[in-house]
Amino acid sequence: MFKKFRGNKKPYIVRLSVAAIIFVITILAFIPNFKPAAYLLQFNLGAAAAKLIADFSVITLSIVLINILLAFFFGRFYCSVICPFGILQDIIGSIFRRKSGASKNLYYIRYGIFVLTLAAMFAGVTGVLRFLDPYSNFGNILTGFLNIKTASILTFVPLIIIAALVLWKNRIFCTTICPVGTALGLFSKFGFNKMYISEEICKGCGQCEKECPTGAIISKDKILDNERCIRCMRCVAKCPGHGILFGKKDEKISFIPSRRNFITTGIIAAAAVAVIAKGKDVAGAIIETFKKRPICPPGAGSPERFAQKCTNCGLCVEHCKGKILQKPDAEYETVHIDFSKGKCEFDCKNCSDICPTGAIKKMTLKEKQNCRIGLVKLDYEKCTKCGLCSHICPKEALEHKPGETPVYKAAKCIGCGACQNICPVNAIEIISINEQSQI
Repeated sequence: MFKKFRGNKKPYIVRLSVAAIIFVITILAFIPNFKPAAYLLQFNLGAAAAKLIADFSVITLSIVLINILLAFFFGRFYCSVICPFGILQDIIGSIFRRKSGASKNLYYIRYGIFVLTLAAMFAGVTGVLRFLDPYSNFGNILTGFLNIKTASILTFVPLIIIAALVLWKNRIFCTTICPVGTALGLFSKFGFNKMYISEEICKGCGQCEKECPTGAIISKDKILDNERCIRCMRCVAKCPGHGILFGKKDEKISFIPSRRNFITTGIIAAAAVAVIAKGKDVAGAIIETFKKRPICPPGAGSPERFAQKCTNCGLCVEHCKGKILQKPDAEYETVHIDFSKGKCEFDCKNCSDICPTGAIKKMTLKEKQNCRIGLVKLDYEKCTKCGLCSHICPKEALEHKPGETPVYKAAKCIGCGACQNICPVNAIEIISINEQSQI
């Protein structure tokens, strides 16, 4: 049933159209007025895998399995249709009219990065995924453009790097570096349907090899590597003889690494888990000693847990109703709260709703309204006894009588920052706590 589509531009046009729609939806997802679009980003595989480990749920497991099954039956079209970072690479390649060609299969680098990323995730560290996850990198770039006036040059480092990689080897990030692409490639390699070159039809013109952005085609040998193929359909559209087919093909498939390499990789993975897990504890101790502890969004748990789970995609930052969530900076390695910008709105739980990795746990509004994220530090020498703080506090944690200093009841406080935000003399400061809790 698939072969009827061969030899025309329809598959390519359909792929391009769907990718454009998803790309626009992804951009809208980072705009506060389009919150429903943010829920669609839960389908991103890298974020879903991180969330599955951080905060297991049947829904998240289903998302991961759906992506795997789609790759098994149809190939890794995820990389050319769903992944915004992949689509961005296509845009960059189109602007510079980047052509490709057959490239070496750097499987040892690909699998090494994948094993390291997986080991880090199971050790509770998202640092590796934070730098390699395509969705998070795209979010970082996009939020930089959305907040161009306040963005630092570091925000655009991923864009500079990916542009350089595209100009060098087109989609080499997807075929050699991206751990999400590696996972999908393995299921595509052993999958049910394949892209392949018909030996009977192919005339050996080489057009498919020139068009392939992943370097997965060697036209002279009529080889199409389904592990690296991203189903962009450019080869199908350009083939003058209609020789690129899609469907079930009987072929002998062997896993490239030898048994020795496979065992070596396993040993390295086990060692990586141990080293990363130990390094996590050491790094946490160093950070706690030398850095000021951040105040994290409700549902983060602790600064340590949040640092291990957050990939800094920036989605929560853009949807924060109080505009107090800030991107990582020189002081804090992850998203954090800055109460100088405002307060944590009492009736808002956007960050909990849309976090795609589980770094911010899902909560009901009532749970969020009872989640303590900080405590009040009151400077009695500065206080003018105006009583504004007691009137604004949504939990009645500050009591005030005319002419007297407010009485602070810590047991009721959730650290929302409303009092700090309204204090006219800066006598109130919200300070971080070791672990968030329900009051």
